[in-house]
Amino acid sequence: MSKMTSPTQCFLSLLCFCLFLSSAVSARSEESHHLLQAIDFVLTGSDKARDLADSLILSEMDVATAEHFFDTKLVPLTSIGFTKGTGSQQLGMEFRKETSVGTSVSYGVVGNRLDDSSGYEVANSTNASAYVRVSQGLFRRWGMQYNLTDLNSAELRVKKEEIWVERERQGLILSAVQKYYDVVLSSQLLEKAEKSFERSRQHLDSALSRHKVGLVSKVDVYRAELATLDAESSLERQRRAKQRSEDSYKELLRIDADASIQVSKEIRKMSPVVPDGWEEAVWQTRLDWQAYRVEMKVNNVEIYRAEKNLSPDVSLSGTVEQRGEGDSVEEALEMDETNWSLQLELHSSLDTFNEENVLLRKRMDTARLYREEDALKRRIARESKDAFLDLLFAEKSHFISRKRLAQAEMALDLAKTRYEKGLSNNLDLLDAEASYSDAGVEIARSLSAYNLAAVSFAYNLGVLDRQWVEMSLYPVKIKG
Repeated sequence: MSKMTSPTQCFLSLLCFCLFLSSAVSARSEESHHLLQAIDFVLTGSDKARDLADSLILSEMDVATAEHFFDTKLVPLTSIGFTKGTGSQQLGMEFRKETSVGTSVSYGVVGNRLDDSSGYEVANSTNASAYVRVSQGLFRRWGMQYNLTDLNSAELRVKKEEIWVERERQGLILSAVQKYYDVVLSSQLLEKAEKSFERSRQHLDSALSRHKVGLVSKVDVYRAELATLDAESSLERQRRAKQRSEDSYKELLRIDADASIQVSKEIRKMSPVVPDGWEEAVWQTRLDWQAYRVEMKVNNVEIYRAEKNLSPDVSLSGTVEQRGEGDSVEEALEMDETNWSLQLELHSSLDTFNEENVLLRKRMDTARLYREEDALKRRIARESKDAFLDLLFAEKSHFISRKRLAQAEMALDLAKTRYEKGLSNNLDLLDAEASYSDAGVEIARSLSAYNLAAVSFAYNLGVLDRQWVEMSLYPVKIKG
């Protein structure tokens, strides 16, 4: 006979289940992030990343539209009309095909019927025909280079859009690194501000105690109180700065504003991967320079078409038709009559005002692109050089900040010893404490600035991607 479950066991089971759900919800509300994870999020889930994906789709749709121009199209030839005395109906279907060399091919079948109610007899009221029509452009629409202009331009624009999307993705990585380090740095500075505030309170308690036994004057107490208030004010400012940095980071990664995040407590110093001969390699790696070269190709394609459009649009057309007519549909469908025709047609007017304006605009675009080429070359050279110098400066600043921290620590130890022995007042101690706190803050900022300078240098070289960041954070050591 099985035992019944006691109420206590039921209560404990329910309590464990609730604790499990609570821990699961807490785990979902807190997200632990590191730098590479932040980069992955921003490249896949951010609003900017989705906009970039949409822009690629739109540019590919333009290519599909240009390609569809050369697809065979089915065109219905159907009309029904009623007028006083006479009515007509037409039923047919035509296939149309444009080729890349400028040849147009049309073939189809069409039937016509004429109804007359005016009292007069109409002979052969029904006719039918099957035909093939071929037209070839001679001056303007001759050749693949002209007829493929729209398709070639669309394909080049897709290539340019892909290059710009990749450049924007590099900008997203740079933004993610900046926002991430802002959060890490603000967390570190908040922790240092809390420690500084706690030390200030301890100094104040010590000054009050020493003042009661007559070891220090009231001035030391006032100084300690002022230092405590300054530390408390700095702590509140740093809390607000951390909140702002977290909000900006969440907005970039599309994280709920009320969700809590956890980032690394320490900043890992990067070992930036700098390509050999980067001064020359920058012209192969900078994506905005590659996009400019593609834009020049688009302009050349459109210039050619604009120049060809000044020629007359003349075509040579030939038609072969098998035709039949009679008083009934059966008689018309016999189609026992063969006709053919050859025509020379002019499709353009003698007024080339619009074509000349288009050509003038394209030539102005060419002149603008050549001006932009010189400005772009200067900007790329300047930005890459400045980014390299910024990296060197950040590395030197970080080295100096480390030496400064060591010196400030020794000065603080000396000031504590002299104060405890009564050889100096707390003014020297407070100054040493402030210098030590500032040195700790500066070393955190200099390390963050160095990593940002490294990532910015990679961005200005055009080599920034997730793999570059990973290799710089975790360099592979080659065993000798």
